[in-house]
Amino acid sequence: MSVTNRFSESTLMATLMQLLLWIGLWYISKVHGVAKFTNIECLSGDLNFTTISLCRLYAVKRDVVEMSLRANVIYWPKGRIAMRMQLLKKASGYKPFLYNIYQSDVCEYLEKRNHPFVNIILNSFGNRTNVNKCPIPSEIILEHFRFPVKVLDRIPLPSGDYGLFTTFSSLKKELVQVKVYFTLTEYR
Repeated sequence: MSVTNRFSESTLMATLMQLLLWIGLWYISKVHGVAKFTNIECLSGDLNFTTISLCRLYAVKRDVVEMSLRANVIYWPKGRIAMRMQLLKKASGYKPFLYNIYQSDVCEYLEKRNHPFVNIILNSFGNRTNVNKCPIPSEIILEHFRFPVKVLDRIPLPSGDYGLFTTFSSLKKELVQVKVYFTLTEYR
């Protein structure tokens, strides 16, 4: 076997490997799935701060669930309102998965929009909420919000059950916690 034949065989092998890699990536990109909300919990840690009048999921179709939330802020604390957003995955209970973000000032975040994961979540609300900038209104509304399936293009997650826990606090005192549970099921 000559040097030329070996070179052409290795070039052919490299080209074949690249082709197989591209076919594999194309196949993976064609995986679609169903994502839907499964539960929501809204907990008020301080009833003098807020009352939650609506915290509910509505089944629209078999695989479509909408979330609605209404909270009335009774008084605003004197300090900053901090936010912690955690993504958890179910595996013998809900365990931390990928994200645990702490924003020390919600108004500062709403002005700067400086965290990609939080941006993806809050931008998916679109015109379904009245919270877009400060000052935050005294009645916080999120209505008929469906799971944003397009978000999964930016944050690919494996199949499973997840929880997105968001906690608002002031002066190290927990004021409100919203726990949103959802499930992802892949199919081809």
